Amino acid sequence: MADRSKAEVVLRLFGVNLERQGRGFYVPLEMLAIARGVYLAHQEDPDKFAGLLDGETDPAYKRTSHDLARRIATKTPIVEGDEELSKAVELDSPETMATLHALFSSLLVEIPGRRSQPSWFGVHIYPFVGELIHYDAVERRIKQADASSKNSEKKRKQAGKVTARVHAPSIERYLFRDGGGWAYKVLRSDPDSDRKEANRKGLADLVQDSGTPLGSLAKALSAHDFDYDEAPVKGADEGITLHEDLSPWPDLLREGTRNIVSRIATVPKAKRTESLMHWVPYCLARHQLRLARRKLGVTHQESILLDFGNEATPLRRESQKSLTRFRNDIVNALNVQAREMIDEAEGDEARRRRFERLAEEVGKAAESPRAFFSETLAAVGALNAPVGRRHFTMKPPMIEGLVSATVPQGTEMEFDQFCELLYEKYGLVMENKVAAASPLAYEVDPSFLDHNGKAFRERLAAIGLLTQYSDATSMVRGEPR
Repeated sequence: MADRSKAEVVLRLFGVNLERQGRGFYVPLEMLAIARGVYLAHQEDPDKFAGLLDGETDPAYKRTSHDLARRIATKTPIVEGDEELSKAVELDSPETMATLHALFSSLLVEIPGRRSQPSWFGVHIYPFVGELIHYDAVERRIKQADASSKNSEKKRKQAGKVTARVHAPSIERYLFRDGGGWAYKVLRSDPDSDRKEANRKGLADLVQDSGTPLGSLAKALSAHDFDYDEAPVKGADEGITLHEDLSPWPDLLREGTRNIVSRIATVPKAKRTESLMHWVPYCLARHQLRLARRKLGVTHQESILLDFGNEATPLRRESQKSLTRFRNDIVNALNVQAREMIDEAEGDEARRRRFERLAEEVGKAAESPRAFFSETLAAVGALNAPVGRRHFTMKPPMIEGLVSATVPQGTEMEFDQFCELLYEKYGLVMENKVAAASPLAYEVDPSFLDHNGKAFRERLAAIGLLTQYSDATSMVRGEPR
């Protein structure tokens, strides 16, 4: 009951289920799995991308588990008794299995803070090509009759005598917690038809079959998955509210995504995918913070001080204080939301008592949604570390994603203009001229900000996104030369 009450409060405040378990890269993985599933559900249509980002209804999509590839990647035993599957992947050939393991283990998404290798269903394959994209799954204890057949309950019952009980893969939500559904709904609800079409084409290029050797291998293995969808399912964004009237981040996600995915001719698919993997969860975490602060009555945009230095300074301490304050804002906003729902429950005593207990223990109840914010930022490189003394910064992959999302294709802008744009659009502060326009002008000495701005300039140059034409002119580009 307590968990259900917390989920109601979180959903009311943020419009989507934001829990620690679905943090970071699980957000874009889920979004791409939905987009890929829509593509698979419409493969027989004349327009094979019919339905992709269709704004009329909740999308129908097919889910791929890639449980075989993930089990090979983690050296998890293949489902016991499946002779057909054993032959398909040549389990009697150690060399073949060693090669497949080396390949797919190198393609797993890295999750910061992990201390050990999780089970196969706790790992996900990086979606470098469309055939690698997959949905979530769990491991269920089932009665086994014929593991080589499609493993629906009906077919297991029809298969005859039960021979054993085994743990078998099942497509279900485990680490996907609706963040990707939120992102997909944001894109398909875009009121700008031109931008929506650009995102449709760019996203289609990422999720369609690539026809590459890696894609062909992934597709061949997925044909032997233990569980898969025979018919499309729905419910990707059911119950999700965007709150566009309260936060600019849904529209910033759309605009940034267009800039990223439209670079088909100039940026490799893997790099576009990587930028999207960082940009999408960053937008959702910032959206969460904006909604929390609006609930607390703060209407102005938050300023976020990015520290690019190598040592502790007053600038870093201010950045650390801001992170602590923002995390507290999320807890306090959930408390306010819970108390509002107590008032709404007047006359329903049982419901009222549930929310009262939640409000009394809001610190504990808010741990998971608060962790979603900070651990998502840490995962994408927008914090220095997942634990310990943390401050806002941006590591190279996140910088690349930010620049690609901000600078339109085929254009460049002067460094100072770029920094001003980052502040105007996202509230990001990293150098002295921008800080003068924000409340941080009174918190940090200009000399530290000036040094920090130079460090940011050097990082941009190091990853090939800044060209120094003269001492006075540096230009930022959306893609490396």
